[in-house]
Formats: sequence, structure tokens, C-alpha cells
Amino acid sequence: MQQRVFPDSTAPRVIRRPIGQWHKKFLGYNWARIYPRKDAPLGLAYTVGIDATKGFVVKLDLVDTKIADAALRERYEKLRGPFEASPIVAVLPAEEGLERGFQGIVDWSAAAITHFGFGYDDMADQLGLTTAPAVAEVLEHFKISKDFRRRQPEWSLETTQLFVRLAIAIHEVGFDWWSTKSTNAQLVFGSKQKNAIRGSSVGVLFVQANRVSVRWVSFGDLSTISENQDLSEELVASVEAVSAQKTGAWPQQIQQSNRPGFWPDDYSSEEETSVEEGEQPVGLETTEGAGAPRNEIYFGPPGTGKTRMLQALLSGKYTSAGGAKRYEFVTFHQSYGYEEFVEGLRPVLVDSKGATVDENAESAGSKDVRYEIKKGAFLRLCEKAQVDPHQQYAMVIDEINRGNISKIFGELITLIEVDKRKGGEYEVTLTLPYSGNSFSVPSNVDIIGTMNTADRSLALVDTALRRRFEFVELMPDPLVLTEIEVVRAGYEIHLDRLLMALNARIEALYDREHTIGQAYFTPLKNLAPEARFEALGNIFRTRIIPLLEEYFFEDWQKIRLVLGDNQQPNEALQFVHELKADRGSKALFGSNHDLDEYSLRPQYRLNKTVFDSPQAYVGIYATFAE
Repeated sequence: MQQRVFPDSTAPRVIRRPIGQWHKKFLGYNWARIYPRKDAPLGLAYTVGIDATKGFVVKLDLVDTKIADAALRERYEKLRGPFEASPIVAVLPAEEGLERGFQGIVDWSAAAITHFGFGYDDMADQLGLTTAPAVAEVLEHFKISKDFRRRQPEWSLETTQLFVRLAIAIHEVGFDWWSTKSTNAQLVFGSKQKNAIRGSSVGVLFVQANRVSVRWVSFGDLSTISENQDLSEELVASVEAVSAQKTGAWPQQIQQSNRPGFWPDDYSSEEETSVEEGEQPVGLETTEGAGAPRNEIYFGPPGTGKTRMLQALLSGKYTSAGGAKRYEFVTFHQSYGYEEFVEGLRPVLVDSKGATVDENAESAGSKDVRYEIKKGAFLRLCEKAQVDPHQQYAMVIDEINRGNISKIFGELITLIEVDKRKGGEYEVTLTLPYSGNSFSVPSNVDIIGTMNTADRSLALVDTALRRRFEFVELMPDPLVLTEIEVVRAGYEIHLDRLLMALNARIEALYDREHTIGQAYFTPLKNLAPEARFEALGNIFRTRIIPLLEEYFFEDWQKIRLVLGDNQQPNEALQFVHELKADRGSKALFGSNHDLDEYSLRPQYRLNKTVFDSPQAYVGIYATFAE
């Protein structure tokens, strides 16, 4: 239940003795408590239990014995109402539950919690249980930082309280907190996956013994703070207001994320940094009026929403209100080169007088070829950005791992580093080889790429590229499919569990970089419920099965394992049939050969009728232990 409904919460606490928590007497009831998030108040939890008389019970209940206030219990019981008709209690009779089976009980419990009349936060507010973590608990999250451990005890009470309020407000927005080994930017907030080497910074804190200062790029309705500013009541209150209202412009990672923000101690170690004393940390160099430049690559298996997220980012951050685009979009491939990306010689047609003519125009006169220096996509974008320093521009590169990086970037591989851009501390200017013009990359140009790990492993990416970019992993998210109902002939197909089973088997037989993304199935959401099953069959027939053939080089035995056919006793519900040998080598090749019966390869056939059977899709995950 915890993994299904609250995957980012702490592990459930199972009560191992059937004793009532309030009166310490035997009770024919065994249960476990589940907190929806790590910072939830200990006194309120979802409980999942088995009752000797009632059956299977799910509740939103007061659970902690430390709550000795009888009035609080009375207030809770008043809100809960009669047990049998309560909006926060669900009961499944024992016989019905046993008929459903284990997974059926889990499905019923998850649906019950989702449809409770009171949400967790609403109940906590009405009971007066604070959902804000205690000061000591918040400070504990940051003690992974050596400087924080040494300097925080010397803070005044006012500084400590301001810091805790700021930390909670940033966390509630959905930003992640992490620590670095820098000596002047020890704490950072922004977006960072747990397994990422670097995060995408929005703000940094400088932790000192007598004060804490902060700077950030604009988010929500808050303007950029480019110089360190000490924490104050006004500054912290402004962040709390933004956290409560969630208005204004937000980084795309926060708009797309449904998970709670991470704390520094959620990461296994501090982030390495090459930042010298006094230098701005990567991602927070600011130009007046523009945000922080960033070099990012979104990577993951096919269908994980990389392109869709990129489109949303471009339309939100790099398109003006009037529709003007502040970005260039290119796709790298094996023939793409420096000439298309930066500058190069291009042939043009000229007439006998030397004037350029349209190559498609019909002309009686003769046409000659002349070569001109043409600007590439990146150079054109940089020129626009240079004359408009108050806006952020983006160079978007789809399939960045499919191009020859050395051939395409050339000397730019040095210029794109954040500290070597125009206005940076180590600004570098180079002479372009064709035009002879001096060139440096403006600080208001972001470079954003995508890569499909099924085409090429991250480990094989050019080392120079890996060092200059932050990598943001986008893996399949089955929970996105939870609300898409596909029903046929009384069978409900749980797409989230189906995708989970497929990917677990693919990862075991191949690797995690070739798993299947949720985007293959999300188009079903836009269809009428009665049309979804047929569309699901088409997806499997034309996309999933061919993709598995490509992954496993037509090794049909492994494809059968991925689809669970080896565990399906009913052959009619198997996607791939393993044909029984009805003809031996003699029947096929005669008697004049050196083959033996065991050298013949097994034969497989795709079951074309199975796509119309809802039981076949259920069978993919029915035997899968999540």
C-alpha cells in the first residue's frame, strides 16, 4: 500500500502485537500505520488493518500514544462520525476480501484512501496538528554539510528561526535542498534527482558563524537576487508567501514534478564542485535582467516524456507573450557538422551578372555556383541573444548523443562552459575559422539537449560533453497511468502495474536504459473509455512488440519472458506461441544431411488474436510480485 499510494513516504510501521493502543488490552485487530510523507505529524496516519470480526479496514486515524489529550480524541471522533458511515473509514468484509485475493485487497484499499471525504492535510488542520517539522528535525537534515555542523550552533535564535522558516518554505514549494563542498555556497536549492551528479540550481546559501546569506534567480513572483543578502523577516516572509500562493513563473522541473522536495540528507554525499573561492557556483551566474545560463541534457529510455517536457519548457520560458520564439531547434545526426551548427561555406546560384538567383526559379540564362559563408543555427541564436541581454535564449538539441560532438562543436566545446562565456570570470574569445570574426558565447544562452539511452548508453557519451553538462534522468513513471481506466468484458487492465512488470523483466534480461516509457500509453487518456481497449491492442501490436523485437534481436524466447507468456497456462492468452516440432530434420531436409534433431531452432509465431483478449493483458502482471 505504501509503495502504491505514497511511494515517497517513510516505510510503514507495523504493530506486531494485537493490543489496543489506548487501553493496552487484547484486541482482535492487527494493523500498520502509513504516513503520507516524511514530515507528517506522528499523531495522524492512514491505518491498514485486519479485524477479526469486521474484516479488512482502512482508516485515517489518530495513532500516536503520545497524544494524551482526551479532547483531541473527542474532536477526531466527531469529525469521523459513525464508524460504519464515516467518510474516512472503509471496511471490506472478510469473505469478500478473500475472494478478491491479495492484489484485489490492495487495489480496494488504494481506491478507498483516494476517495476519502477528508484529505490528510484537511484533517490535520482541523485537529490542530501542525504539519510543520520541529526546528531540530529541520536542522538535522542539513548536518551532512561540514560547515553547517560547525557554524550553525553559533547562530543566534533569530537567525536559526529565519533559516528554518526559509528551509520549510523552499521545501514546500517542491524545490530540492542539497549541500556542496564549496566554502562560500554550502547549501543549494533547485532541482536534483537522487542519482544525479549535479543539480539545476535556483538559489544558494552562504553559511557563516554569525549570519546566513542567500542569492537566487527569479522564481514565482520573486525577482533575482544577484548579490548575497542576509536573511531577514521581510525576505523569508516573501518566500513563504510565494510558497503559499504558487503563482508566477516557475522552473519547468517544479511544474512537472509531483514528488516532495528532497532534503540534503536524502543524498548519499555532498556535491563535488570545481568552484574556486569567490566564484559563482555553476547555474547561478547572472546577467542583468536574464536568468542563469545552464547546460542540461535530459536523458532516459524512449517514451519517458523528454520531448514533451522540452516543448512545454520552450513555450513557457523561451516564447514571448506575442509568440516570438527565443530558441533554435536542431536534431543531431551522423551527417550533421560544424558548417550547419556554427558557420561554413554554402553553394549559391548566381546569374551571369553575379546576382544571386532562386535555385528553384526557371531562367533562360546560365547559372553559376558561388560559395558564401553562411551562419549556422547556434551562431544565429547567439547574435540575437547578444543584442537582447535581458531575455534568456535557448539552443535546443534533440538526439544530442547521435552526433559527432567534436565535429559539430569544434572550438565551441570550450566556449560553452559557464565560466568561459561572455562576461564570465574566465571569458574566452576565439576567432571563427571561416569568417575570421571574434566570437564568445553570451551568458544568456541556455543549451538544452535530449538523448535516448536506448540508442546509446550515457557511459559512451563524449567525455568533454559529459563534463560540461548537467544530466537530468527521466525514467519511466508508471504512476502517471494510474488514472487511465481500460475495461473490457468485466476485466480492468491496470496500466501502471502492466508497465511495471514489463520494465522489471526488461531490466533483468537487458538493462534499465532499454525500459519502456509511459508515453506509449498516455494517448489512451484522451480517448473515450469505450475506445481505449482497441487502442491498447494497436499499441501492443504496432509499437510494444516491434520494440521488444528490436531490443532482443528477435530472440522470441526472451520476448515471451517479458510478456509473461511462460507463466500463462492458457495458450490462447499467450502473445507469442512456441510451436511444437511436428516435423523433424528428415521431413524438412531429407536424409542426406549432417544435422541432428537438437540443432534445429525452435519456431515462434505471434498470436494475432490475443490483442482482443483483456485477460492476456492482465496476465502480463498477474503473477508479477511488485
